[in-house]
Amino acid sequence: MLTATIEQGGKKRIEHIFVIDAHSHLGEDVDGATMMNPLAPGTGTFDFWGNVQGRIVAEWEKNGEQSFYTNIDGTSAKLSWSFTPYPFTNKLYKALEELGKRYSDLKDKAKFYSFIDQGTVFPFQDVFRDKYPEALYRASNMNVSRFTTRFPFSMKLVGYARVDPMEGQKAVNEVRYAREVLGLRGLKLHPRSERWIDNINSTKTVNVLIEAAKHSMPVIFDTRGRGSILDIGELVKSARSAIEQLDPTLLPHFKVIIAHFAQGNIGDYEVYNAIVQPNTYGDLSMLHGEGAGNFLEDFRKWFHANNKFAVDKREWSEYILYASDYPYFGDIHAEKLLIYIINKRFFDTGGTIRDVKNILGLNQIRLLPEYNLPIINEQANTFHGTIISHPSNAHTSKELAILGLAKLIVNNRIDIKSFCLQFKESWDHFNDDVVINSINLNKKEEIPILLTDLVKDKISLFAPLNDTIQWNKFGYKYFSPQDRAFFASVFKQCYLANDEIQVNNILSQIFA
Repeated sequence: MLTATIEQGGKKRIEHIFVIDAHSHLGEDVDGATMMNPLAPGTGTFDFWGNVQGRIVAEWEKNGEQSFYTNIDGTSAKLSWSFTPYPFTNKLYKALEELGKRYSDLKDKAKFYSFIDQGTVFPFQDVFRDKYPEALYRASNMNVSRFTTRFPFSMKLVGYARVDPMEGQKAVNEVRYAREVLGLRGLKLHPRSERWIDNINSTKTVNVLIEAAKHSMPVIFDTRGRGSILDIGELVKSARSAIEQLDPTLLPHFKVIIAHFAQGNIGDYEVYNAIVQPNTYGDLSMLHGEGAGNFLEDFRKWFHANNKFAVDKREWSEYILYASDYPYFGDIHAEKLLIYIINKRFFDTGGTIRDVKNILGLNQIRLLPEYNLPIINEQANTFHGTIISHPSNAHTSKELAILGLAKLIVNNRIDIKSFCLQFKESWDHFNDDVVINSINLNKKEEIPILLTDLVKDKISLFAPLNDTIQWNKFGYKYFSPQDRAFFASVFKQCYLANDEIQVNNILSQIFA
């Protein structure tokens, strides 16, 4: 995570920012680009993130802007940056290190890439596409799923599928398969490489977008040049109109990201307008250096001068996402973009901490299906175990629960398919609580589990989610009528664990 320490008016506060790279690749492209193993030393995605982190530190040493004075909310303030490991993953890696078995080296490796918390990955125009008759990218999507839905990659990677809309119903079916079977969470479309750039705004593409909306999957479009950006902007309008006629309740789940839109288009207000419309976002991949600073300043000024907030009730920074396009662009490009989102110029010209949160990760989080649809799994209805754990002298209650989770992982009892952050009352702040989408490897059951503090560091809850126990991404309040029903359901059957041995025994029974 990126951590901001703000000293203002004699007071100090800390803001944590979850960082997501919204654009990178996995597989092997026909053009020779490759990323077959994100953990590969030196060339893998994780080491790339570590190199970016190192470059930012070096830039701070050079320009002295790790701390600086600026204006925040109309008052002078000192802003200081640092990197902090995300608590849940850090505690899990620490527990694995304590066990000294499988994955015990993850904590040591993770210290080099604590800045970028996660990244979205999707297929190249892979050399192994067209291996299965079901869809052009079935093999590619399976490859992405194999990485992104298994521990430890699932802690860092968010998998997107890829389809070719010109395959018609095959492409529509593949979107459904990618979400429901492969567990992928978004969709990548590439008009140029598949040679349908002249058919962007077509019925076939609209049908794919409608299917993605049914699963609340964000769809990212690759672009090459101004013309394709504008065509995709028109496609969004066509798809929105079709969805309004078909099923208006799908509109909040229709989400399109237009990649590479800013590079080469600073001051092009037609391009800006293609992005600033309902259901639409733009990623900043390819943008770097002074151009990044110029774009952020120009886009913000244009947005405010033309009252674009009225378009969709979103602020300017809620339209754009940080993205690297790795491995096509390297760590120097990523650093030269990121530094302009957190430097003194950004804040002196009107940027805010909330803008940084939006661009660096929060916008991507808000787009993912788990934050927009109920997390329900019918298999979890048969899973009644709930743990309330009291702290020992050596561990807090949550650390005890995570240590039990770590033992299940190393003993091949469960796998972690994905996890989601829990927020505190609104999108402004997240806490240490998570929902873990786990898989019971013995029974091949998928079980979403809420890990939350009832009393911080004292009492923690390890509870399955089902049709009566559902996740609230903004947390729970004991005296809310709706949340009282939640707690009543949870506490109908729960096991009390007071120490590590009891935690391990109960979890072993639950995941037998």
